[in-house]
Amino acid sequence: MNIFIAGGGRVGFHITRLLSGDRQDVTVIEREPDRLEQIDYALDVSTVQGDGASVMLLQELGVSGADLFVASMGNDETNLIAAATAKGLGAKEVVARVDNPMYIDPIILYETVLGIDYILSPEALAALEIAHFVEQPGVLVSEDFGRGLVRMCQIRVSKTPTCHGKTLKDVIPRGSGVLLGLIDRKGVSQIPHGDSVVEVGDHVTLVGHRDRLPEVQSLFMDPREGARRVAIMGGSTIGLRVAKALEGKKVKSIKLFERREERCAALAEQLTKAKVVCRDATSRVALEQEHIDGVDVFVAATNDDERNIMAGVLAKEVGAKTVIAVVHQPDFATLVERLGIDMAVTPRASFANSVLKLVHRGQVTSLAVLSEGKVEVLEIPVGEGSPVLGRSLADIGGKFPRGALITTILRGEQVIVPSGDDEIEAGDSLILISSAEALDGARKLLQKKR
Repeated sequence: MNIFIAGGGRVGFHITRLLSGDRQDVTVIEREPDRLEQIDYALDVSTVQGDGASVMLLQELGVSGADLFVASMGNDETNLIAAATAKGLGAKEVVARVDNPMYIDPIILYETVLGIDYILSPEALAALEIAHFVEQPGVLVSEDFGRGLVRMCQIRVSKTPTCHGKTLKDVIPRGSGVLLGLIDRKGVSQIPHGDSVVEVGDHVTLVGHRDRLPEVQSLFMDPREGARRVAIMGGSTIGLRVAKALEGKKVKSIKLFERREERCAALAEQLTKAKVVCRDATSRVALEQEHIDGVDVFVAATNDDERNIMAGVLAKEVGAKTVIAVVHQPDFATLVERLGIDMAVTPRASFANSVLKLVHRGQVTSLAVLSEGKVEVLEIPVGEGSPVLGRSLADIGGKFPRGALITTILRGEQVIVPSGDDEIEAGDSLILISSAEALDGARKLLQKKR
C-alpha cells in the first residue's frame, strides 16, 4: 500500500515503525528536522520535511494516489484539516488523530461534515481497552474469527499447569479444540512447542473453538467475575472516560482520585455513579485511608508516566488485586510489569493497532494486534489458485517462515486445530499467528497463485 503519515512524533513514529516492518510503502511528512533524522536513521521509509496540512506540499507529493493518509501531528485542528485536504485531493482513505473529546462526539459527526473516513482518539481507544479489562479481569485481548466460531484471547497467567515436569503437550491434549499459539514473557514473544512451559506472569495467546476455550483458559487463570470495586487515579481524559464507561457496567463502586480541586468539581458534574475523591493517590497514606486494599482494580491514568508507575506500585503494595498503569513513553511499557503492575496500556499503541487493522482489512477477513504490533493474529482465506492446496501442513512447513504458525483451519462450520497430517482445501480459512517480520512471507505463500 502507498501510505502517508503526517507527523513523526511519538504516535507517528510508532505507526511508521510498525508499517515499515510490514513492508508497506510509507512516506513520513514532518516539520522538525531532528525528528526526520531520527526516522531516517531508525526506519526504512521515505521522509519529507514540511507541513502535513499544506495543500501545495500534498499535491507535490502525489497524495492523490495514496491508499491511506494518516494525520498524526500535535494539534487536533491541524490533523482534521490535513486529513480533509488529503481526502479532497483523492486519497482513498484518511485518518485523523484527535485528543479533544468534542471531535469524536457521535452527535456532531465531524467525519461526515469533513469527509474524513476515521477520526480516532488514542486516549479514547486506551480507555475502552481498560474498561474491557475491568469487565474481564486477566483477559488482555479477545477477538472472534471465522464468523464467531473461533475465538482468540490473550490472557495473563495467574497459575500454571506446566509444573512438576509437565509441559504443554501434557496439559493441552490433542483434540481439545484449542491451541496455545504464543507466549509473551517479559516483552519477548515466542511460538511455543510441545515441550514448552508456561510461567506465572506470562501472557499466553489461545486460539480455538469458542465453546471449548473457557475450559483451557481455566488451566492458566482462575475464573473471575468482572471487577466489583474500581479506583482510578487521575481526572485526565482517559480517567474520565474509564469512569464513564464503568458507570454503565456491573460495578459496585468507582472512586476517581484527582488532586486539583477545580478539576474535581468539573469531574463531579460529569459523573453520576462514580465518587470523586480530591486527594493525591501517589500518597501511601491516602491509599490506605481510602481502603485501596479492598479494590479489585486500580487504574493509574494521569498524563504523567512516572506518577502512574509510582502510584501503581504503591497500590499493589497496599493490597489492590489488579493494577493497570497508563504509560505514554514507549520504553516504559515493558518495564512496568517487572515492577509488579499487572497491565500497561499505551495510547499510541491502541491508535497504531487501529491503523494496522485498516491497512490489512482488504487482505484478511479478521485481524488482532498483540505485543504492541510485534505480533498479529489474522484470518486468511485460501483461494483456488493457492500453491498450498492439497498439501499437508508438514509438507509446507519447510517453506513456511519462522515466526508464523497456522493455529486453526476453518472449513465450513468445522473448526480444526491441525496437526502436521492435515491438508489445506479450497475454501478453507486459516487463522495465523505471525510476527510482523514473517507476516508478508506467510501471506504470500498461502495466497499467491500457482
